[in-house]
Amino acid sequence: MSRREFSKVSPAVWRSGRFTGLECSTAQVLYLYFLTCEHQNSAGCFRLPDGYACSDLGWLTPKYVEARDMLVAAELVTFDALTAEIYVDRWFRHNPPMNDKHAVGTRRIVENIESDIVREKVEAEFQAADDSRLARVNPMDARFNSSSLANSRLVSERVRL
Repeated sequence: MSRREFSKVSPAVWRSGRFTGLECSTAQVLYLYFLTCEHQNSAGCFRLPDGYACSDLGWLTPKYVEARDMLVAAELVTFDALTAEIYVDRWFRHNPPMNDKHAVGTRRIVENIESDIVREKVEAEFQAADDSRLARVNPMDARFNSSSLANSRLVSERVRL
């Protein structure tokens, strides 16, 4: 299993109402941990048993669970207790697939998410980000361009030429 060497963390996190509205700095630290920890991957979703997180952070379980619950309530993360999987909501806004190889690797990770609830959310956000990437690569491809001009008969006939 390859480890990420870095993660993109937008400076806008410090202006985010969800982030600044958290009840305590402990939850903010946990959010930054979820963004940057060694368990993180290109899909923004990973399995993290409570004991691993507590060991990494040096926290007792009740402190960790309370902070995680705050992040879930603030819609900063999605968590499935049955599978211990965490997804950093809106991950692909700042970490979209950059090329075909990256997209294929990320899709493989997404397909292996055990939680149906988490996987469906990640799949939807990943697909939107990948469609956006493909639209930038192929702006005339009507599958990825919703503008009326791009979908017009004039452009469609021109593309076929």
